[in-house]
Amino acid sequence: MPKYQVRRKAESYGHAVGILLLDYRGPFIPGDVGNATTYDYPVLYKTVDGLTLDRVLVGDPEYERAVVDAALELQDYGVKGISSDCGFLINYQHAVTKVANVPVFMSSMLQLPFVASSVGSRPVGMITANSASVGNRVLELAGVRTDQQIIVKGLEDEPHFKEAILEEGGTLDSDLIESEIVEAAKGMVEKHPDMGALVIECSLLPPYSKSVQDAIGLPVFDFISMIDYFYAGTHQQHYYGYY
Repeated sequence: MPKYQVRRKAESYGHAVGILLLDYRGPFIPGDVGNATTYDYPVLYKTVDGLTLDRVLVGDPEYERAVVDAALELQDYGVKGISSDCGFLINYQHAVTKVANVPVFMSSMLQLPFVASSVGSRPVGMITANSASVGNRVLELAGVRTDQQIIVKGLEDEPHFKEAILEEGGTLDSDLIESEIVEAAKGMVEKHPDMGALVIECSLLPPYSKSVQDAIGLPVFDFISMIDYFYAGTHQQHYYGYY
């Protein structure tokens, strides 16, 4: 029988991925990073107290220590990888990777250089919660090269997205959010018909990725595609069969 190490700080065992949460109060619908039913494997959540959306958008340095401590707490619980529920935690990616002993994939934007490399010279689109917060520094933190063209579209001016998500209005109409992101994606393709793929930054938007893909006919990547990718890498399975 295998031998297992006791983790003194763990209250339970078997969590595959740890997810850092903003100090934000949903709702998190199925398909959202913050909804545990989204995954086919157990995840463990940890809120970074005080790290609000406004603070993470600017990468408030005062919260770096809190993010690192929360990530290390998840590691102590035995998770095999650490992610988050906001793409702008890319601002703390390096600080966490410096001290963590498990893979850290804090932002869906980490997929940008990989996706860009896969489509050659064609541009990659990115839909984000707030385009004003996506500058060269953020893209550089995500590993995007200067010769990789990223087309950014923000949803900050979409009425229901702004009210329900950015202003935490309390009620989220998923049909309205779906309509806004689908129309945004279609508009991007109309302006850039050579666009090769789309990455969705915001962790609340994976529930609509399928609708976006159906509307534009391009590969669509989001937080869940990234978390699933790292889960597969940290939980390899035996495959038996005939060759």
